[in-house]
Amino acid sequence: MASRKPTAKELRRDADRLLRQQREVLAEAGTVLRAAGREAGRYAQDDLYPRFSEGTRRTARTARDRLVGDVIPSIASVLGSTMSVVDAARGKQSLLGRALASAPSRVLPVAAKAGAGKYIAIGLGVAVALGVGYVIYQTFRADDELWVEEDLD
Repeated sequence: MASRKPTAKELRRDADRLLRQQREVLAEAGTVLRAAGREAGRYAQDDLYPRFSEGTRRTARTARDRLVGDVIPSIASVLGSTMSVVDAARGKQSLLGRALASAPSRVLPVAAKAGAGKYIAIGLGVAVALGVGYVIYQTFRADDELWVEEDLD
């Protein structure tokens, strides 16, 4: 049996039918993708954002409490102690003050040399101060109050 060749009219009809079917499939795929996008947005709004928001708020609260409860009092205590030691050393009533007052005047004080440790300590102090300032800025920033939730009901 010999196979017969399809005519141009039959080929055109088959191509048109195939094109219609492909358009229907693509339209259905577009509908499915739009529904998936809406569902993903709804999931993000209803499930992901509240978890992320609560975790962020809890972390910020913990950082602020730690900063206010531990770090700032420690820094204030160190500064207070340092200032009291400096004041006592400069005063006449301290041992160092009396020793310096009774020392002969021909003894010249030794000038302190600026060593590498001094500059390293200053650099570390500046870095710590900048870090604390950045943490304070991030903690007290009011970005979470700027969020406006949509009421989809």
